[in-house]
Amino acid sequence: MRSFLTVTGAAGDLTLLTIAEMRAAAGLAVGDASQDTALQAMEAHNAAAIMSECSIAVGAGAPPTLRKERLTETIYQAYAENLTLSRRHEIDIDSIVEDGVTLLDTDFQVDPESGLVTKLCDDFPVCWSAKKIVVVYDAGFETVPGDLKKVATDFFRTTWREQKRDPLVKSQRVRIYDVDETQQDFWVGSVPGQSVDGPVPDVVAGALARFRNQPV
Repeated sequence: MRSFLTVTGAAGDLTLLTIAEMRAAAGLAVGDASQDTALQAMEAHNAAAIMSECSIAVGAGAPPTLRKERLTETIYQAYAENLTLSRRHEIDIDSIVEDGVTLLDTDFQVDPESGLVTKLCDDFPVCWSAKKIVVVYDAGFETVPGDLKKVATDFFRTTWREQKRDPLVKSQRVRIYDVDETQQDFWVGSVPGQSVDGPVPDVVAGALARFRNQPV
């Protein structure tokens, strides 16, 4: 089974945090707009890193996101018990065309969280058997859920603070006695709490289990 994903209605907003939430995470006053450009740039970078960590499927026409989008997925050689859509969360199917025949709403059932689509015959599950299936659907969050927002907030707070220091510095000692002396020790190898290969720190990655785009 092979599939091709196209974004036909891209999300208008890819952010996971509002500007007020970014300011709060950065320790700024509610009305302090002096750092908004830097805040928004960092939030965009962090959101993209989260999408990468979660392996969100890339559709032609727009960057990957967990926000709500309209998608068209074309699946070839669909011979399976279930179809697994490339995107997950709050799935709402607009139409399914199987080998040129448009299915009725009673011909299938979808799990909105996992993206599993089951074909039905007389309200009984049957296997898919088609050369080509075209699914038009909405997927993603219109409102960012609280658990995802918390992860994004914690990640943002950490990265905002880290820009003011070198994360490779293990310890720093400043001695002022007759002569100003500074000693720095650096981490060798990976930095504790930070993934060696992943786009986000381990503590953030561990909180993203629900949102990972894994085969079901």
